[in-house]
Amino acid sequence: MTKPATRQSHLAAIHMAQKNLHLSKEDASALKFSVTGKYSAADMTALQRRQYLAHLSNLQARDAVAQGAKPAYVPKRPPEQRSVDDDQDARWNKARALWAALATAGHVHTDTDAALMAYVARQTKIDHWRFLNSYQITSVIEALKRWIRRVEPQKNGAQNA
Repeated sequence: MTKPATRQSHLAAIHMAQKNLHLSKEDASALKFSVTGKYSAADMTALQRRQYLAHLSNLQARDAVAQGAKPAYVPKRPPEQRSVDDDQDARWNKARALWAALATAGHVHTDTDAALMAYVARQTKIDHWRFLNSYQITSVIEALKRWIRRVEPQKNGAQNA
C-alpha cells in the first residue's frame, strides 16, 4: 500500500512545477490566487494543493505540446473538476447556440449564460453544467431542440396568415 501524499510532498511538487514553467514569484503567486484563492501554497488545503498541482501539470503539458514534444503526464480530471478544455465544451456551445436562437426568435427574454444555467438547473435539478453526465447534457440539448420545433410552426403560421 502506498503512503498518501503529504503536505511537504505537495509543496515540493508545486515548487518544482513552478520552476519548470519558469514562473517568477509574482506570477506564481498570482496563478495560485487565481486557481485557489490563496497567494501561498503553505496556506492551501490539501484539496486546493491538488487542484493547483493539476492546473500546473496541465500548463506543463500545454507547454510541451507547444514546443512539439509529447507531454510527460496528462492528468485525467474527475467529472466534478471539468474545465473549459473538456470534451463537453462543444456540447455547451451547442446548447448556448440553441438558447441564442430562442432568444433571437423572442421566446427567451434573457440571453445570458446565467439564464441558460437556470434553465439547465430547472431541467436537471443540478446546479452547474459541469456536473451533468452525458445523458443529462443530451437531454437538455434535445429539450432545447423540441422547444425550437414547437415555436417554429407558430412563426410559419403567422407568416402564412
